[in-house]
Amino acid sequence: MSVSLVNVAKYYKGLPHQDEALRQLQKQIEEVLPEILDEESEFAKAWRSPSWLQPPIRDAAPQPTSSPTPQLRPSPTQGILSSPAPQPRPTASPGAIATPPIPGTNTPSYVKPDGSVNLEVPYLSQLDNVENPAGACNVTSVAMCMAYFGHPIKNSKGEQLEDELYRFCQNNGLSRHSPQDLQTLSKLYGYDYKLDTAGRWEDIKLWLAAGKPCIIHGWFTRSGHIVVLRGYTDRGWIVNDPYGEWLSWGYDTSVSGKGLLYSFGMMESICGPNGTMWVHYFDGKPVAAPAPTPTPAPAPRPKTGLTLQDIYKNGWTIPIEEAAQDPTLVRQMEVRLKALRLMSGVPDGVYGPITEAAVVRFAQGFNLDPTKITLEFAKRLIESRDIPGYNPAKEIINSAIVAAVLDAPSSDVNTYLPSLLDALEKKGILDKPTLIAALATIGIETGGFRPINEYGDRQYFTEMYESRDDLGNTQRGDGARYHGRGFIQLTGRANYRYYGRKLGIPLEENPELALDPKISAQILVEYFWDREVDLLAQDGDWRGVRLAVNGGYNGWDRFWALVRDFQYYMS
Repeated sequence: MSVSLVNVAKYYKGLPHQDEALRQLQKQIEEVLPEILDEESEFAKAWRSPSWLQPPIRDAAPQPTSSPTPQLRPSPTQGILSSPAPQPRPTASPGAIATPPIPGTNTPSYVKPDGSVNLEVPYLSQLDNVENPAGACNVTSVAMCMAYFGHPIKNSKGEQLEDELYRFCQNNGLSRHSPQDLQTLSKLYGYDYKLDTAGRWEDIKLWLAAGKPCIIHGWFTRSGHIVVLRGYTDRGWIVNDPYGEWLSWGYDTSVSGKGLLYSFGMMESICGPNGTMWVHYFDGKPVAAPAPTPTPAPAPRPKTGLTLQDIYKNGWTIPIEEAAQDPTLVRQMEVRLKALRLMSGVPDGVYGPITEAAVVRFAQGFNLDPTKITLEFAKRLIESRDIPGYNPAKEIINSAIVAAVLDAPSSDVNTYLPSLLDALEKKGILDKPTLIAALATIGIETGGFRPINEYGDRQYFTEMYESRDDLGNTQRGDGARYHGRGFIQLTGRANYRYYGRKLGIPLEENPELALDPKISAQILVEYFWDREVDLLAQDGDWRGVRLAVNGGYNGWDRFWALVRDFQYYMS
């Protein structure tokens, strides 16, 4: 007897639309490698006893009682963005790794009587960082390791160490997403830091047993995330997770990530097997000063190579025409303007129309002169976390353009556009490409700009959808009851149940709620999220966007025309 992949998917609560794809996959497997689906195969055994999927076990240490609202996903910039191809295995383990001490009377305090290891690595959360709290797991993890070796967690100005490291990267051309640049950062601060791009779990144990922490990269989020390994037990790895606690559904940021126990199986599934992992072995105490000696400001003022800090410290005023010729200064300004959501894309140091428009909008918010970079301008751009009166959701596009492009009544756009913008912003995916994808999708699916009922009568819906197992229509009358509604024509009892539970509303019991302006927008955004439509749009894969939403390319010509129109008006 063979295993059914569809049943496996249902065991893991797979969605109905996946069933047909799984049937096709099963057919191909049965033709080529039928033994994989045998009742006694390793796959079947793993399915029945998926111990590697066990959730992380929280350490017994007490957690804080007050907490921020949980977030399920960090921003797209969270962590290290991509892994390199596996490198040839080094002939020796990183550094001088000592033999693990045997527990006894003379063993270090971090080695416990049961043989487990737990280093007292200070815990720092990225969530209270001034600089990019959603995307600073990297410098926060480095800061924890530095603090373990005695580095002050705040400098003489009261600034957090992780924020200091973040700024140091910005001001010295280092990418906190680059493992090589993190190594450079640590060495500039006087620490020995070894990067292994083909790490092995047994080497990590030896390193920890020698009393030294390390940092590891894993796919905890879609864009990657890094945590500090501080020890191990017979059940898993003890970690300091700067973002909170990872669970199978995402991150719970309402609890501390201090001293969590993540199971061996879970960590291997997320970080990789032996020979494929990025591991950052941290060692040594600072030599001489606790931080790099800053380069004194040169005099007279140079034409290029300036930073906002130089301008602020020296009280200079630089005409914008001169500043525009300095790639270093322009790039730093672009980084800050991007953090303030005034521009998108990769900072390139080129002062073009997009950068100029962002500078003008920034100056307007603080009533500054956009034609020159003054001490006050530099100070505001360095320190600001938001801009007075600026709401990207209201300024990314206006209702008149939407109505014109979609040939929709202005009254409909004014009614439904705010709910869409709010839903995208709340999910953290309000950017131009994703908004264009949403607007073009609505234009195709509704023929205007309002959530609608699918065209047809009860007889048509019954013929099309009644008794459709793939849609979860298992009861009499489900075909008509759960016909297409809303911005994306949500169809089938299973989908109404799924999104109702996800949004916490009785959508299955009252399917007409899918026509509500707010709920319809939320369904579209969750639908985009589940299928990673936002990432496809950001990559410019517009055929992929249409395929992910439609399951094919119906209406492609009209969809593509709408995309190009919105790109033109939003450029």
